[in-house]
Amino acid sequence: MEWLRLIGVAVVVAGFALRLRVTVIVLAAGIATWLVARALDGGAAPDLLSTLGRAFVDGRIITLVVLALPALGLLERYGLQDECRRVIVKVGAATAGRILLINHLFRTAVVAIGMRVNGHVMFSRPLIVPMAIPAAGLDGEGERGEERGEDSEPRAAAIDRIKGAASASDNYANFFGQNLFFGAAGVALVVKNLESSGHPVDALTVAKLSIPMAVVALLASWAQYALLDRWLRRRLGAAAPRRGEGEGAP
Repeated sequence: MEWLRLIGVAVVVAGFALRLRVTVIVLAAGIATWLVARALDGGAAPDLLSTLGRAFVDGRIITLVVLALPALGLLERYGLQDECRRVIVKVGAATAGRILLINHLFRTAVVAIGMRVNGHVMFSRPLIVPMAIPAAGLDGEGERGEERGEDSEPRAAAIDRIKGAASASDNYANFFGQNLFFGAAGVALVVKNLESSGHPVDALTVAKLSIPMAVVALLASWAQYALLDRWLRRRLGAAAPRRGEGEGAP
């Protein structure tokens, strides 16, 4: 019956399949695992509320992202996204895929030296997405379908696709690039687990061995970005305005 302790994994899978909120999924998985552990151990499992409270306090640094939201709001209020659009429109060779590739390279380089530029909320949404959308020949207002008639649906779909790809770009770079830094928490975890299994290894070796996977991730992502550009050209066709033209241009 020990396999029942893995019920939390089943709850997580079911929660994501049902598209529930992540917070609800995590809490439900934790409660289910606690109930099973309590039943199997005869009530010897740690107190649930104490465990949750301790986990929150230990990870409270994560909530610091809230402090950056007012600054981002002010930047956007005073034209950060508009300025991003104006800059990228002047670059004739820019495409959405190339913008995301540059973002991928930048993010990988940043985490490889041990720095963290927090992603979707504080970097991707206010900077990368506003540059990628006009680079694709869109103006970023695809949601206002009533102003575009028959073109609104493909435009909105293209913008959603770009937003998703921008988030994926952040995820790829952070996930596969973080272990390139020998002092990263992920490297420490790998070293600790290998040593406990009787395979001593140093952090620098783990970081070096992470390079091939980071390169493979970059190449695979590059192909995905290229396919995104191809999909955008095919999806939008003549409906997308040429960059640099105004809304009233033919």
